[in-house]
Amino acid sequence: MKKYVRLFLIPAFAWICGIGLTLIPGGCDRAGTSPKTTGIDTDRPGQTGTHIVPTDEVQMTPDAAMSDPASTPELSVPPEPTESPAPIPTKPTIPVNTDTSTVTYLVNRDYPLPEDFVPEGLTTPDVLFPFSDTTIDKAKMTPEAGEALALLFDAAYEEAGLTLYGVSAYRSYARQYTIYATNLAVYGIPHTNRYSAAPGRSEHQTGLSIDISCASEGFALEDTFADTPEGIWVAENAHRFGFIMRYPKDKEDITGYNYEPWHIRYVGTELADSLHTTGLTLEEYYGVSSSLSAEYLDTTPFIDTTAESYLAIYRQYH
Repeated sequence: MKKYVRLFLIPAFAWICGIGLTLIPGGCDRAGTSPKTTGIDTDRPGQTGTHIVPTDEVQMTPDAAMSDPASTPELSVPPEPTESPAPIPTKPTIPVNTDTSTVTYLVNRDYPLPEDFVPEGLTTPDVLFPFSDTTIDKAKMTPEAGEALALLFDAAYEEAGLTLYGVSAYRSYARQYTIYATNLAVYGIPHTNRYSAAPGRSEHQTGLSIDISCASEGFALEDTFADTPEGIWVAENAHRFGFIMRYPKDKEDITGYNYEPWHIRYVGTELADSLHTTGLTLEEYYGVSSSLSAEYLDTTPFIDTTAESYLAIYRQYH
């Protein structure tokens, strides 16, 4: 009996072991199944038993991969990187402001004011003038600009002990016409076109500009004002109160006028601070220029030259 039991158990044991070997993972190849589809990545050194899926591959669950090996997606190959051309930097375009209800609008030879334009609410600012009658036009400014001018003059005195004077503020179209005509008669065309604005082209008509000086200059409007303590202080501090040096040195070919350290223009503190920091003129800020071409210097395109003389025109408007 024991002999027959041994004969039966030995084949049975071998048969059971043979089946078990087929069930051990990796013991034999399953048809149509590779290490990739079973979730084992044998191509990655140091990685065993875990498939690290790149972010650009489609991830599948082990069950889905086992149930349909043919549906296993192929690994996508990332496209070769291409170099994009570097963007060309561009300067922001700021439209030229001609809105006279603001304080930043541009006035020059190319952007004139109408003959009948008069700023609203002209008033005399609380500052010193070298003349007694402060009710005349040249002692007046717009309310906002006049208040800012008073703050500027007060700060010059309180911070540095300097006394500033207003010399010439608002001018009407007709008044500028007479000044331009007189200068033409006295100084000639080229000199006048460098230093004097034609009617409608003067910032003084805005009520936002004023010529300033000091006692040591005899209240005159001269380049030497820039070298006085008053002129130096104004150049360094005017922007704090919304004013810019409208016609700076070495910018004549841009502004169209010679250097005028005495002429300041109110544009508000935000723009004044920006222009002071960057060193830009109002023309450069708007991306335009008003050049002093030789052709322009020898012409009088903005005034009636059919009258018998420029002085006659002056008398007509005076």
